[in-house]
Amino acid sequence: MNTFSNWRSVRMWESRVTRDLRQRRVLWLHGLCIGLITLAVTWGVSALQMHLGGESLALRYLVSLGVGYLSYLLTVRLWAEALIRRSHAEVPDMSGLDLPGTQGGWEMPSLPTLHSGGGGDFGGGGASGDFSDAAADVADGMGELAGGAIEAAAGSDEAAIVVVPVVAVFLIGCAVFLGAGALVLLYFGWDVLLAVAVELAFSYATARTAVRVTREGWASAAVRLTWKPLAGAVLCAVVLGATIDYFIPTAQSLPQALKALRH
Repeated sequence: MNTFSNWRSVRMWESRVTRDLRQRRVLWLHGLCIGLITLAVTWGVSALQMHLGGESLALRYLVSLGVGYLSYLLTVRLWAEALIRRSHAEVPDMSGLDLPGTQGGWEMPSLPTLHSGGGGDFGGGGASGDFSDAAADVADGMGELAGGAIEAAAGSDEAAIVVVPVVAVFLIGCAVFLGAGALVLLYFGWDVLLAVAVELAFSYATARTAVRVTREGWASAAVRLTWKPLAGAVLCAVVLGATIDYFIPTAQSLPQALKALRH
């Protein structure tokens, strides 16, 4: 009974911290700033690879998104810490909690994901949508369409002149649309920032007492909420780069590929 009361106290504290952050901070603006920073880093890494002579767009996009995602996690971590320090969130009194003990300290099973009113949990806002499966289905369909069109045009030079650019434009358009949508949901949402901020606030609170409480951790929470849109964005980027590499091997970037298709 005492343990249940302690869990309830922790949940109530989480609700206060979440409500405080929502009321005192314009979280959507913070998310916008973090997204712009991440996109700038991603673009810079891609431009640097092109300057160094990277020829494969698929590989360039893969590396750029990987570095961009790492910078996103770092930015969210630093930004969330700044939010917590400035908000002066309440620190719960953990010293009186009667938590089940184990060797090496106190430990409590991970708490359920916090729900705040009717707005859903931290995974809300569409960030945890199954982008990887949807993008995979689209990629399979685009691959079948491209393969069929190329086979149909193989016996006719005149048909190839018409079909190949159309297939290239279609594949590039789908990859850009789906990839851009996944990146927007990945980098410009503020749910991840809120989840990381709450995890950091809790870790700071327990660090001031002799009690240690097992939690998901800020990194695990951030990855759990972002890995699906990241997988969708990576898949679309690789499909986009591979399509340009195959149909327009002379293009070193997406703008150059679009310019070549116009001509």
